[in-house]
Amino acid sequence: MATATATAPATGFEDWEDRICRTFVPLRATCDGDTAGFSGDVDSADLGSVALASVTASHAVVERTRRLIRQDDPELYKFGLQVSGTSVVEQDDRQAQLTPGDLAIYDTSRPYRISFSDDFRMTVAMFPRKLVRLPEDHMAGLTAVRLAGDSGLGALIAPLMKGLTGDLGDATTVIAAHLGDAVVDLVTAAFAQQLQQPLDAGSSASRRALRARVGKFIDDHLHDPDLTSKAVADAHFVSVRYLQKVFEAEGVSVSAMIRTRRLERCRRDLAAPQNRDVPIVAVAQRWGFTDAAHFSRLFRSAFGQSPREYRKNA
Repeated sequence: MATATATAPATGFEDWEDRICRTFVPLRATCDGDTAGFSGDVDSADLGSVALASVTASHAVVERTRRLIRQDDPELYKFGLQVSGTSVVEQDDRQAQLTPGDLAIYDTSRPYRISFSDDFRMTVAMFPRKLVRLPEDHMAGLTAVRLAGDSGLGALIAPLMKGLTGDLGDATTVIAAHLGDAVVDLVTAAFAQQLQQPLDAGSSASRRALRARVGKFIDDHLHDPDLTSKAVADAHFVSVRYLQKVFEAEGVSVSAMIRTRRLERCRRDLAAPQNRDVPIVAVAQRWGFTDAAHFSRLFRSAFGQSPREYRKNA
């Protein structure tokens, strides 16, 4: 089943601050005035690689400082939907003023500050930056920028995120993972749309097209144990050096992309009930891993559990 956490309302401001830190990343929260009358809550659900949480409080200011980043930097994006109340999201000298229905993305690897009005609710999806397959240097210019939730792709994302904060108790782990993937895919599409004009002005269309073709080629050939950077380069009639240079803007190598996508497919298969009798080594081989011990080490490093432990918990 999907892992969900729904607890009693926080007993006070310090309890609420502790909960948001445990749910997201280490943060510093402050509360204007007397904390005696403070009320707040945090409900969260695990959607595969996405942590989805509904945060409420009477009023608060939340900050991610340089000191906290040095202590723990998991390199995540947080994508927030303002459900009620208002907030101001600040990062990199930009401010996004959010009213109900508005969305904004911010990066946990750089300082940010969010000021909430009285009696607010925000739904937040948190996921690894590497899942958004867009150039990080371009994405850095879109944090703390308001995305309207009543038009364009925002109109698709907002109701999805709002609906996912309901009861997910009957959702299996694999279904929850697909729902999380849907959130990331829509977020990626929304910001790809916003990046379209700047990219046309400052980067090569041929390189963008090559990245898109390579991404599809990799997804179509993950089962092939001989899928390597050289095989990908040869299939697209470019050198390995040029191929790696094209992907530098995304902050990831081709080999790392292959490995990450293979591991993600294995994770899904291990969580799927219909695969419960399929040997783990067969799942690994299905997605191109020929060395069982090497696969197990990579899986543990990526997901914090051995493949056997992950299947058991799922």
